[in-house]
Amino acid sequence: MLAWRLAAVTFLFRWIFRDPKVDMRFLAAGVVLPDLIDMAAVTFLGGARAELWAHSLLAPTLVAIAVLLATRRGRRRRAWMALVVAWLLHLLLDGMWTSGAVFLWPAFGWELPTGGQSFWPGAWERAMSDPLRWILEVVGFVYLGVLWMRAGLSDASRRAQLFATGRLSA
Repeated sequence: MLAWRLAAVTFLFRWIFRDPKVDMRFLAAGVVLPDLIDMAAVTFLGGARAELWAHSLLAPTLVAIAVLLATRRGRRRRAWMALVVAWLLHLLLDGMWTSGAVFLWPAFGWELPTGGQSFWPGAWERAMSDPLRWILEVVGFVYLGVLWMRAGLSDASRRAQLFATGRLSA
């Protein structure tokens, strides 16, 4: 669900904050970071759930506190806070508030509900059995395509500018 999350978080961030100076690189990193952290944990520690520590409210809160303590006002803080906001929007899109044991971890105890069997063997089956997931992916690809066209990213110099500055011109 990468295209859906990236598109939805980008749309929500641009709609809510209307910040043309946002660093899209940090926004994209905030979208994928919770899954990368928790997938690594699932891979190395085992478990049937893909939502662990990085899908709790505690993780982005600690990152936000660290950013606020380590940076001063300006471009660097804005970029890192975009990562935190994207992380929080990722949790919103995942519906993590419905799983209080994970979302509010460790408020209800230190144990996370990991399930009984391993996550990876059934991952492909779960992905293929959910048609809504694929509809959302198509919606995400369409939005990202429209954004690509509006920003003129077919031009190599515009893409280079996006990768260098993180700013999207559309």
